[in-house]
Amino acid sequence: MKFLATVTFVISFIYLSLSAPIMGANYEDVNHLLEYNWCVSFLWKQCDLTRANFHDINLKNANMSGANLTGVNFQGADLNGANLSGANLTGANLEKANLYRADINRANLTNTNLTSTRLLEADLTLANLNHANLTDANLLEARLWGASLAGANLNNASLHGTNLEYANLADSNLSGADFHSFSFRSYKQETNLSNANLEGAIITNTDLSGVIMRGTIMPDGSINE
Repeated sequence: MKFLATVTFVISFIYLSLSAPIMGANYEDVNHLLEYNWCVSFLWKQCDLTRANFHDINLKNANMSGANLTGVNFQGADLNGANLSGANLTGANLEKANLYRADINRANLTNTNLTSTRLLEADLTLANLNHANLTDANLLEARLWGASLAGANLNNASLHGTNLEYANLADSNLSGADFHSFSFRSYKQETNLSNANLEGAIITNTDLSGVIMRGTIMPDGSINE
């Protein structure tokens, strides 16, 4: 009976998903999908989970690629290995969430709260992080190739081994950030740090060659012309 009920639920869900977006999907429905592994991308793309509350929820390895996650509360959630590629996370709260090795490429994280978030080895290729708050975030070995972080706050963020090739960090706050033993670029690859604030940042053994630094506030407080 349980199997039959599950099959009936899934068939009904697929029918509704293909006919119209699911508006305000509730927690029970999402949990059901996660439990029975029906969280494939074509279903998630039909889900409107705007402002849903996933506080401290285990979403490890969940596939939410392309989903509308605007304003969702993921505070403290476990998103280890989750697929959020192409998802809309505008204004979402990911404070202290675990995004270890998560796939977040091409996602929209504008104005997202990523304070103290674990982004170790996460893939943020071409992601939009404009005006995101990454204070105290751990971006160890994360990939931010071509990402836009204009106006983002990376105060005291850990950027050991982070790939910022072609990234745009114009007008961002990098005060106190740790770039120790880190290279911004490979051959002919540029990173934009125009008007960024690097005051107090740790840049020991950091290769800044090729980095655009017009108006950048340097670690000692001086302004680069």
